[in-house]
Amino acid sequence: MAAVTKQKSWQDFIEWCAHHGLSYAPAHAWTLAAYTLYLEQQMRPDKIRRAVQHIGQMHFEKVRKRPDLHPIVTRTLESIRARDDAAKRPKPPPLFRPDDFLADAPKAAKPTKAGTSEDAAKRGLRVTPKLVRRKKRL
Repeated sequence: MAAVTKQKSWQDFIEWCAHHGLSYAPAHAWTLAAYTLYLEQQMRPDKIRRAVQHIGQMHFEKVRKRPDLHPIVTRTLESIRARDDAAKRPKPPPLFRPDDFLADAPKAAKPTKAGTSEDAAKRGLRVTPKLVRRKKRL
C-alpha cells in the first residue's frame, strides 16, 4: 500500500511540474516548496509532509538528491503547519460586548485648533509672534 501512495505522490508531482513547465528530476528545492503550497489547498499538513517525504524518496532513487531535506522545503512545511494550528485555535472573546455602548450617545464636540484668535483673546495671548528687529550694523 505504501508503494502505491509513494508512486501516486511522485506521479502527481511529475504532472504538476509538467503543467508548470518545471523540471521534476533533478527538482530544485523551490519547486518542491511551491508544490507543497499548491497541496496546502487540497490536503492536511500531515498528508502534505508524507507526500513530500515520498517525493524525496523517489527523487533520491532517480537522481541521488533529497530536495525534501532542504531548509526551504522544511520551512515551508513548518509555515503550513503553523497556519493550520492558528486556524484551529479558538478566537479570543471580543474586548467589548455590543451592549457596552450607549445606543443614543451624544456626539462629542469637535475639537478646535489650538491658537485660534478666540482662544488667544480669552487668554490674553498674541495670535502671531512678536517680530524682533535686528540691530543695524555700523
